[in-house]
Amino acid sequence: MVGSVLHQEMLLGSRRTRLYILRWVYAVLLLVQLLGIFLWRLLEWFFVINARKNADPSQALNGIPFASLVGSTFAEFYVYQQMILLLLATPAFVAGAVTDEKRRGTLQYLLTADLDTRHIVLGKLFGRIAQVGLLMLSGLPLFCLMAGFGGVEPATLVLTAVIFIAPLFALSSATLLASVLCKQTRDAVLILYVFGALGWIAVAFIGGPLDYLNPLFALSVAWAPFHDIAWNDLLFRLGMEVAAWGLIGGVCLAVAVWQLRPVYIRELESSPGKKSRFFAFQRPAIGDDPVRWRERHVESLTPTVFKVFLIFLLPLWIVPYLLIYFFTPATGGSARRLSQWPGVVLVAALTVLSSSFLLWLCLPAGTTFGGFTQALMRFDVRRLQAMLPDATKTPDWFWLQGLVVMLLFGLVVGVRCSGAVTAEREKQTWEAVLLTPMSAKQLVHSKLWGVLSAMLWFLLAYATPALLLSMVGGLGALGWTVVWLATTVVAIYFIGAAGIWASVRSKSSWRALLTTLCVGYLGGLVLYLLATPATLLVWLLFLLVLFIIDTALKTGWGLLAAGSPAMWNAWMVASCVGLAAAFFLAARLFLRWAQRWIADRDRTRHWHEEPLYRRARRPYPYPYQYPPPMYRPRY
Repeated sequence: MVGSVLHQEMLLGSRRTRLYILRWVYAVLLLVQLLGIFLWRLLEWFFVINARKNADPSQALNGIPFASLVGSTFAEFYVYQQMILLLLATPAFVAGAVTDEKRRGTLQYLLTADLDTRHIVLGKLFGRIAQVGLLMLSGLPLFCLMAGFGGVEPATLVLTAVIFIAPLFALSSATLLASVLCKQTRDAVLILYVFGALGWIAVAFIGGPLDYLNPLFALSVAWAPFHDIAWNDLLFRLGMEVAAWGLIGGVCLAVAVWQLRPVYIRELESSPGKKSRFFAFQRPAIGDDPVRWRERHVESLTPTVFKVFLIFLLPLWIVPYLLIYFFTPATGGSARRLSQWPGVVLVAALTVLSSSFLLWLCLPAGTTFGGFTQALMRFDVRRLQAMLPDATKTPDWFWLQGLVVMLLFGLVVGVRCSGAVTAEREKQTWEAVLLTPMSAKQLVHSKLWGVLSAMLWFLLAYATPALLLSMVGGLGALGWTVVWLATTVVAIYFIGAAGIWASVRSKSSWRALLTTLCVGYLGGLVLYLLATPATLLVWLLFLLVLFIIDTALKTGWGLLAAGSPAMWNAWMVASCVGLAAAFFLAARLFLRWAQRWIADRDRTRHWHEEPLYRRARRPYPYPYQYPPPMYRPRY
């Protein structure tokens, strides 16, 4: 019975154009990389070989042929790129196997058919693995061609093609388990990406037995001439890799088969909005903006993936959570608004730990924690001043921390805003919202500001300890913390607006999330590049003013010296200001597009209070009177 589900998955997969588009995009990307490697090696030959008076273009460095050098370099890049493609494409293709059935309401028909759960899970697993495998095989002909020029052995070619089968099976099984446990494709994809990133960090930095989970660890032995391959070591590494990935995939697959029916029955029986008693809290009264109140107090700020991640950091926030819960009165109008406090406490604790660690890295040599504590207990001011962090090193570390915080906070807001409208459509409540007399502008801005107001306490939880601890690192660290905090506020406004726009235009939460991340991060990079000329002009005007002041007053600041740190800091600050301005203007544009889309395509007619965003495609019945009275805004 697996064949029927597998046939359906293969048939539906062949009808989707995204697989064909991604295969062509991947092939074009490999060709561009090959061209870049060719030009790189050609320039290397031009500058190095000609300097040695070697005019033979068929030879390169150390007597290696030029074609062999290009082929071996491309083959190495291809292997690493296949690993990255495996980690990124598998959750994206497999996560919707069960959640899409839940969203369409067709999973219940599969469960009531003459199919066992193992037939459903295995059929969907093999169908989605086939789609990912077709994508990964797109670059194999070019790899074989260039590896032949690079002198790669045929055994290594075969091993490169089959070594990713075990990780593909395990990752697909884990993604399918997440699809069974989650209600939305977005949550399943993010869970795999988060845990995949944590696993990659563990394998890269811990090593040891975890190296057997790295396919490149086993492949490194085979990347040698055929007569020099250590076959015993290679077979042992391959066996350990297959056993490790097979164990992970088998366990995830067994749990998915076991929990498919019970989890879906619980989802059908659970009433919406039902909360456990421990996490119950009294919401404030609904104000004049019900959409903003709902986004702020009813909908959760963090999706399932972040809630699962908080479980591993439970000791950091469970004690203050219990203290707030049991010692906060719940009578007399007071409310136990505890839904966000675990995350707020966690953000504050992580900020204190990260900032303290950055200060610890900049302490003078020979400083120990015991000596610092002893000097603090004795209130030895001179010794404490000698133990202060190096003020020349702390700005760089706090600059990096501010950048990472901006990216993470933008990710949380982008994920939340990407489901603001698509989640309403999936729950079939968006039509009821459209029937209200609220204008499209009010709907869009209320949803955005509801999410941003829920993010306010998290920003304060980061800003308070970061600003206090950055003062210890000097004015440079404090200045970068302030600059990046202001940029973060504008950045989350931008990515939130992009998420609302993507959510309005997309049909599913997963497409909205993908569009939001692409527009938010890649679009942010493009905005930075577009804003660079204007930023450069402002920076030059600023330096001209400083030059005039320095020449007139003879202050001798020396800010215009080549390579001056002041010039570099001024440029970085100007870049942050230009990036914030570009974010703000782009956010306003995205919000405008979102409200036009709702007013022109989602609603059946305009309300009197809602402005007319564009002319109708069909002529009005009264050509002598434009616009007719029914289309005029009423104030």
